[in-house]
Amino acid sequence: MNYVKAMVERFKNELDKLGDSPKESDVSSLITRIFGCRGCDISCFMTDSDVFQTMLDAIPVPVYYKNVHGIYLACNKALCDAYGFERNEIVGKTAYDFFSKDTADSFAEGDRTLIQDCSEERVEHRGRFPGMEDSFHIIHKRAFKRSGKVEGIIGVILDMTENKKVEDTAWASEAFFKSLFETSPMPIVVINGFNMIMDMNTSAVQFFHPDAAVPGQEISALFRYHSDFEKLMSASGGGTRVEVLGSGGVTEMIAMVSSNVLNGETCYAFAFVRTDI
Repeated sequence: MNYVKAMVERFKNELDKLGDSPKESDVSSLITRIFGCRGCDISCFMTDSDVFQTMLDAIPVPVYYKNVHGIYLACNKALCDAYGFERNEIVGKTAYDFFSKDTADSFAEGDRTLIQDCSEERVEHRGRFPGMEDSFHIIHKRAFKRSGKVEGIIGVILDMTENKKVEDTAWASEAFFKSLFETSPMPIVVINGFNMIMDMNTSAVQFFHPDAAVPGQEISALFRYHSDFEKLMSASGGGTRVEVLGSGGVTEMIAMVSSNVLNGETCYAFAFVRTDI
């Protein structure tokens, strides 16, 4: 409200300079210059109790509007509920009143990018916020322009907690299976659809001949006979006896192959079990 009062006071002062009988066009131009709207457009005069605030409060996710100096000029009820403050405790303040300096600095830097570039490109911030310690949120914000000039920043905060939990679980699962892969006593080799070695675990590196067991090498180089590789690839998933070139010479092993799709590409994993131990 202090911001609105300041605009009205400025309008009154400028209006006095137009004299006792100002032209309608001059008054309309003055309204546009100060309030950013035409003389017949009253939307810029709306206050907290008007339709504009009602529309904001109807939005179920936190929304805010800041001027180019980072001062909150408007926010909705969802933001107040999320931050645990009344609207009058947020409006007139900056991010530095609610966030750590590092977090507020990152917000300010994003604002400056949008303002300086006069850009409508959205900037995204991720993190945890006051009153939301157990949650994870993303802020999508963009510059608000009127007549080609940036007047502020509009921000929308989206709750991504459930998505984050799913993402964390996926990463944990991947780390778990990667650990199984690396620590397995069985030599395991992963190839792509062109039969080129993509990865192998520690057991495979230690077992196979060092000249053959390298990424980028063709998998058939690990076998004594190319026919053993072909026999394994045509097997229906069961164990197949093959002879491979280990670091200690030719060794008979039982090999099994499985396939999966990784990043849209079919890959194959070979697991080898020694028969001489």
